[in-house]
Amino acid sequence: MTPVTARHSPQPYSVSGGGPQRAWTRYLEVCIPYLLALLFFGLALYRVNQTDIVDTDAARHAMNGAFIYDLIRTGHLVHPVAYAKAYYRQLPSLSMPFHPPLFPAIEALFFAVFGVNLLTARLAVALAVAISAILLYRLVLATLGRPIIAACVTLTTFSLWTLQFVARDVMLEFPALVFTLAALYCLRDFPDSYPMRRALPFAVFAAAAVWSKQHTVFLGAVPFIHAFLTRRWRRFLEPPLWVSSVLFGAAILGVVQFSKLFHGVGVDQISTSGRDVYYIVTSTLPAYFTWFTADLRGLPGILLACALGAYLWARRRGADRLRLGLYFSWILAALAVLIDLGPISKRYLFFVFPAVTTIGYAWLFQGCRWFWGERRAGIVAAIFAVAFFADGLRIPFDFLRGPGAAAQVVVKEASTKGTPTRVLYAGDAEGNFIFAVRSLDPKLQIMVVP
Repeated sequence: MTPVTARHSPQPYSVSGGGPQRAWTRYLEVCIPYLLALLFFGLALYRVNQTDIVDTDAARHAMNGAFIYDLIRTGHLVHPVAYAKAYYRQLPSLSMPFHPPLFPAIEALFFAVFGVNLLTARLAVALAVAISAILLYRLVLATLGRPIIAACVTLTTFSLWTLQFVARDVMLEFPALVFTLAALYCLRDFPDSYPMRRALPFAVFAAAAVWSKQHTVFLGAVPFIHAFLTRRWRRFLEPPLWVSSVLFGAAILGVVQFSKLFHGVGVDQISTSGRDVYYIVTSTLPAYFTWFTADLRGLPGILLACALGAYLWARRRGADRLRLGLYFSWILAALAVLIDLGPISKRYLFFVFPAVTTIGYAWLFQGCRWFWGERRAGIVAAIFAVAFFADGLRIPFDFLRGPGAAAQVVVKEASTKGTPTRVLYAGDAEGNFIFAVRSLDPKLQIMVVP
């Protein structure tokens, strides 16, 4: 075997020496994930007081939380389905079980503490953004061993426009990402070992992710693909893999049974589309390919070209192969679900971005480290990350005004009468108007007729 110098070997991150400078560096490394979390927590609440809920789905996510809060506070837990039907007749903007109930349940806790309003709902999402930033940093650090890579991946991923759009509204992506990253963190050393103490938390977090957003059903396939890519055949003979898979499967069946109470609504977000190969080849694949290539224009494409070029050149010169099996398994599993899902949307690529970004920075750092050393490789990666963050600051501010102002007029007029009032709403954004009415009418005296 040809010996390799220490500079080229894939040793985990380690430092030697001491002194005040080193102590300060270590303190900074400990604080980095929390500083990033605080940064993106603030960005998620950017100008929250200058807009109503923007997305129509977001309005329903908020109303789902308000419904669960009202269900509990009014004492209708014994007959939740009957109460849900009556609630929908009065405020027709619910979307469960098409959208799973876990985040609305968490949202209801926030409503119980801070009141039913847009700020509270956005606060719950912003907290999920902050926790996701910490978990992504920890996952990358645990698998690649470099704080600089973990910081660059986190800063870049959360600066992407797609992620910032969903961070600034009441959407399900980030609440689901919290549980997704927690589940994947349980697989951080999967090629070396997968004991039951990792398998059981994986099943719990993966199940919570599916009960937050059904697209995360891809998590069930990640351990199997990971074992195949890394040739860890013995994993298929060990109990933890099958125990966690059975538990995860039971959680999926729970979602299906819950949907059956409402004629199977939402199951199409888990099951395959049943489409033929022609539909996939002519519709699904071209759509995602077009979106993916469009996203590579500009800075992302430059990063990919530099990362792939540097890594392949370093590999030809003898650099060691990186252990990226978890991230490739993550991407393959997520894309397999999206390709055969049926519904197509660019936003569905949300769960792929963190893995793609991690692979890009791992390649870039490994290639630059081979040629210029670790310090300069970190500088190159940091330059790209800062550039992505600067580009992320250019994201336009989406806002919607009108439904909230209309709701204030209606509620004020109804309050002067002191009796239950019916309101006819004719127009778009009815869900946005209904949530605004519910925020201003805690006594539930107004019925909205769409």
